[in-house]
Amino acid sequence: MLAASFLGFAQSATGTDRSSKSSSMTQQGSDGPRRDTDAKQGAEQQPKAKRPPGVYYGFKQAPAKKKGAVRLAAYNVENLFDGEDDPKLSGDVDDLQERTSEDRLQALAKAIKELDADILALEEVESEECLRWFRDTYLKDMGYEHLASKDVGYARGVEQSILSRFPIESVEVRPDEDLSDVKRDGKGFAEKPTKPGAEQGQRFQRSPLIADVRVAPDYSLRVIVVHHKAGGLDFAYQREAEALQVMEWVKEAQAKDEHINLVVLGDFNAQPSHKTAKVYTEGGLVGAYDFRDRSRKDMKDAYTTHASGRPIDYIMASPGLSEDFVNSSFFVLGTMHAGDDYDWRKGEEPPKGYASDHYPIAIDFTPDDAELAEGGKGKPASKGSSKSSSKSSKSSKPNADDDD
Repeated sequence: MLAASFLGFAQSATGTDRSSKSSSMTQQGSDGPRRDTDAKQGAEQQPKAKRPPGVYYGFKQAPAKKKGAVRLAAYNVENLFDGEDDPKLSGDVDDLQERTSEDRLQALAKAIKELDADILALEEVESEECLRWFRDTYLKDMGYEHLASKDVGYARGVEQSILSRFPIESVEVRPDEDLSDVKRDGKGFAEKPTKPGAEQGQRFQRSPLIADVRVAPDYSLRVIVVHHKAGGLDFAYQREAEALQVMEWVKEAQAKDEHINLVVLGDFNAQPSHKTAKVYTEGGLVGAYDFRDRSRKDMKDAYTTHASGRPIDYIMASPGLSEDFVNSSFFVLGTMHAGDDYDWRKGEEPPKGYASDHYPIAIDFTPDDAELAEGGKGKPASKGSSKSSSKSSKSSKPNADDDD
């Protein structure tokens, strides 16, 4: 289970609301306060020294891809806006005020090039037009011939998107999906909120983007890009409803094809110990974190996905897809942390080289459904395994309130 894998890793959520800028970088590092060396004399605790801008989380470089593997990734690009005026966005959500700086555009492109994903899910993109402009201007040599992004009518004008080197055969969003009838069976769900403004909405705050990608002639991948509602624990009830609804779609897809290659990925705005994340693992999806490099000594920082020191971005796979995951290939790509003194609330500009408050996450898989074509049965991967390793052991052929 993903939650168990992250024991000792997760931090308590803070999730303060914001209108458009990144979540606060003023939080201290996840190691918490440290004691003065003169603790024996009863000295008071001293705060941990503030960090300057730098790379503190994730891998310094993206690992090399195994030959024949496909890299699947997700990245919250923190309000990617172009310079074209959208008349639907005005006042407090005027898109021109949110135009992404040239330095950040370059930093985002640098991270994406280092990531070298074949299928890249993005969150917080203004529009398909913005995505196309960004691709054609900054990523024109990356081979992303296919893209998808659809408006869901969200007030701030950001949505989920996909860049792909493989054909995208279908794309849809479901902004009118009713969440009021989701079933909360079992323990661990948040209490229904009573705080004004925290009531569960009837709809997704941002509808997931659902796409089918043709990776190979005999291999299709269903991609569900999510960006669950932010806002800290006050909004856990809403996030859980969104996750439960996504899992209903997953179950429907699995009922039609029990071996479906399907992934739910993106910004969950929840830590592994939170019910929102557990909804997916308890529903039978396999977390990519189970396919991490277990030999690393810096496990916690290496797999942190947000500048606040929390893991809140995930790749959750159906058993059929998790069988194809390459063992030890899951990683978080480190980019510049803005530093502990940076405070977006004061209108400060982030330091040069800063890309986003999130860090890209990725995993490699080998697209091969030959066993199913030959009549064999797929089975869920055991923790930390990959389809390539399981094959070798078989004798026959048979996972204004947006701050993150």
